[in-house]
Amino acid sequence: MGPKMKKDIVSTDDAKILEAFDYKQELKRSLKLFSSFAVAFSFISITTGIFTNYRFVIETGGPAGIWSWIIPVAGQLLVALIFAELAGIIPVSGYSYQWIRRLSTPFVSWMAGWISFCFLILVIPAVDWGLAPVLAGLLNIPVSDHNIMMIVMGAIVVQVTLNIIGVKLAAIINDGAVFTETIGIIGLTIFLFITAIKNDADPAILFHTGHAAKGASYLAPFIMSMLMGSFTLVGFEASANLSEETVNAHRTVPKAVISSVAVSGVFGMIFLVAATLAIPNLDAVLGSNNPLPFIIETTLGSVLGKLFLVLVSISIFACGLVITTSAGRLIYAMSRDDAFFFSRYFKKISPRTQSPVAATLLILVLSLISTFFADSLTLLVGATSVLPALIYLITVVAYGLNRKNVEFRPDNFTLGKFAKPVFSMAAIWLVVEIGILTIPKDFHGTTIVSGLLLILGVVCYFMFFRRKVSRNEPFKDV
Repeated sequence: MGPKMKKDIVSTDDAKILEAFDYKQELKRSLKLFSSFAVAFSFISITTGIFTNYRFVIETGGPAGIWSWIIPVAGQLLVALIFAELAGIIPVSGYSYQWIRRLSTPFVSWMAGWISFCFLILVIPAVDWGLAPVLAGLLNIPVSDHNIMMIVMGAIVVQVTLNIIGVKLAAIINDGAVFTETIGIIGLTIFLFITAIKNDADPAILFHTGHAAKGASYLAPFIMSMLMGSFTLVGFEASANLSEETVNAHRTVPKAVISSVAVSGVFGMIFLVAATLAIPNLDAVLGSNNPLPFIIETTLGSVLGKLFLVLVSISIFACGLVITTSAGRLIYAMSRDDAFFFSRYFKKISPRTQSPVAATLLILVLSLISTFFADSLTLLVGATSVLPALIYLITVVAYGLNRKNVEFRPDNFTLGKFAKPVFSMAAIWLVVEIGILTIPKDFHGTTIVSGLLLILGVVCYFMFFRRKVSRNEPFKDV
């Protein structure tokens, strides 16, 4: 049972609210509602998730596999509602690590931070792996394993550099990327629908199981297709990780968290229908290296197709950029609590750029190593789907057990009487999702990687952090 949390924070002054958690304001507050939404929306990045996983879906479940998207949308929206509540109560950088630190034991909170750290380090190259083939096609670079890896590493270096320069520049790019992603997705959706209608597309393709279900149940391929939604619809809590850089965070961040999932879910489903309906030839699409770019350029023509792919590239790059930002803030948040390796270096904020430079450089090194040793994109995608699901489940359970001790401020977002069903359904969804992402034979590599990372985290905690990490004090009067 965690410490009793009371409604003692009554000031709307961000710095004073932060002081109530025993932290001083070091990061510059410059993000408002749109920028906070942009952080979550760019992290989710339906463009990134769909372009990275579309080939897997139509090869595994056929075009009908796109309908699996609806299930993760509904499940993650339940989680987002819970996280929105938490983000308003504890508007501190470090999200699940910080929340669970006040809700559960030091071991559980540290493990939440460790899993979050592993997820963020792995998801950066996974995202840039989705960017690389699109860039290669635009720049007429031959698609080979070596070239793709070089593009991924180059993108990581640029994303880290922009973060070191400062959060303001990164925020400007992310704000712009919201427009490029919105324009790109809406524009592509409209043009693909128009082209499909002109070409008398057969709606039956939306329910075509491809080559996935010959003489066997379609259930397994359909379930595996949920990898796309599970990989894509995560990171909505990234806006909470930048709470200490957000103006009026306790009211702003909850709105950003919920709206980012809802908007992404709706836009993503409509785009998937349009893209699939526009498939000119299923066998040709399955035989291409990059199915979605192939569909776009084949149906819209080279010039218009490439224009949209430029917008797609910007959106995917921004996704990697905001994940890098979020990873830096997590390392900083854990380090200032002496809950990270060499914390005296990683808790430092550059007075010139107002960013955690050392933490961001660590991300560069580890992301490049992850890229070099990654066996396959599917392995990266799988691991970066399981790990956030574990984080979400731990957070939902820890908060659910302690929510009765929370008294909400009048201006807090709260689930009210719907809390119990939302918590129950969210927990059930997350258990099912973890099972889907680990039990199938094709995902056993993911299971092994995720399990080894968890074991490593347990070992590190008991070897290095058990005596350092202590339970935080209950909320204090401002």
